[in-house]
Amino acid sequence: MSDPFAARRAEMRPEFFGKLFLLGGWPGATDTYKRTMWAAVPDIALLPACYSLTFRRGLPEPGADGRLVMAGHEAVLAQWFHRPLRRGDIELSRRWYADHSATRAFPAELWDAVLAQPGDDLTLPVDVWGFPGGQTFPAGVPCLAFEGVGGLVSYLEPAMCRYFAPVIQATKARLMRLATPRDAEFGLRSAPVEVCNLILLLARFVGGAGAAGEPQLTSSDTAEFLYPELFRSVGTIGHEMVCAAQSFDRSLGEAEFEMMDRFVTAMGTASLLCDLVDAETVGLENALRVIRGHPETDRVGVRVDSGDIAGQCVLYFEAMRRLGVAPRTIVFEDEVTPEAVRRVYDTFRERTGVEPTMLFPGAGGYWWRLVHRDTVSAAFKRTATAGRPNVKFSNSPGKETIPGCVRAYGRGDAVVVADASEDIDGEPLFVKLVEQGRVVYAESFRDQAARAERTWDRFRRWELSPLVADHLRRFREMRAAEVAAARGRLSAGGGA
Repeated sequence: MSDPFAARRAEMRPEFFGKLFLLGGWPGATDTYKRTMWAAVPDIALLPACYSLTFRRGLPEPGADGRLVMAGHEAVLAQWFHRPLRRGDIELSRRWYADHSATRAFPAELWDAVLAQPGDDLTLPVDVWGFPGGQTFPAGVPCLAFEGVGGLVSYLEPAMCRYFAPVIQATKARLMRLATPRDAEFGLRSAPVEVCNLILLLARFVGGAGAAGEPQLTSSDTAEFLYPELFRSVGTIGHEMVCAAQSFDRSLGEAEFEMMDRFVTAMGTASLLCDLVDAETVGLENALRVIRGHPETDRVGVRVDSGDIAGQCVLYFEAMRRLGVAPRTIVFEDEVTPEAVRRVYDTFRERTGVEPTMLFPGAGGYWWRLVHRDTVSAAFKRTATAGRPNVKFSNSPGKETIPGCVRAYGRGDAVVVADASEDIDGEPLFVKLVEQGRVVYAESFRDQAARAERTWDRFRRWELSPLVADHLRRFREMRAAEVAAARGRLSAGGGA
């Protein structure tokens, strides 16, 4: 039978990514200094160049060990490459920025090179190379390379730095999977907007679904409709329903029981919220009463999300065991992290002598914790101009860029960072993501998840190829000599 939802789903997926296309493709969607720089040096703006995106730090969570998981190509590249730019938008931006903006500058020669294309739909002469989705790589290694007309590549910087979010989320998903094969996602309200939640879920699938790519649980109904092969909805009773029966004319416990019982009677399954009154007394009694009252179903468990989570998991398990009830699912929440999951599991094993196979962590806010650019120190820097290697120096350790048109290769447990001109003995790890302004990467999310599974433990270090190492050595020597000479002049009382 044909899928009656396929047509609408096919419309909604590009519409979702289209919402990320920067203000409908407005070419002013960048930092102001991009306009001023390339208006000042139009000859340099038009030269071919390479920029690289590097995450200079790893995720500061136990088990990450400086490793990151690539994700987010579908969402981040959509910002500039979801569809062609419009001739009219470019011409309108010229009028505004040249004559009306507070900072009046427009790199006319740069954008004239784009306008020279025929027709109204215009693409950027830019290629993008990088790690495919799911690839694990060490922090400090350039993970994407952007090549083309330098001034146009420069415009991409603010948008492409946003790779930090899906990369962090995919890495978090990997860490959670290592803590438990049964992680749940109840974090729809953690995302600032619905679109961000969908980006999170796709990155989380890449990092945490594993080789089999089993559907992940979510409370986002939109995610399940858009990607039913990737997500499975999970829903149960909420506090608001339990509150609805309260009044001054009856006990709080009876009001709680009524709503629990009505829900199970209607739905046949539930993770009962037991903490509306008190999870360790009234809620415990009501949960056991509902379970005993519905022998027709074994799909009624409990959910704890406040107080002593580990202790309550043990409390409910032991109470059900004394009643002769077979183990039921116990969902535990309350800012669950991989470390918290391990603590709950360890406590449960220690106190019950049983493996916690019935415990189910529900992680919400964890997925957005530390999700900002500074966590991984995302840097988008120029590394080559017209075939000449470039370096951005820094007085801070780890902030010096790697020169050249970079590529990455796998050799043993190391990632080798090389120049595109080199012939390297190793497995090429970069793939082409964008070709002349059009996205060409279209790998399935399941394939990306399988790659995350098989590469997580592979690369523990990185090194430079002979050519790149020599370029960096020469630049460092030049810098050291010039800094020493300048210090000598300054100490002697000289001026600029």
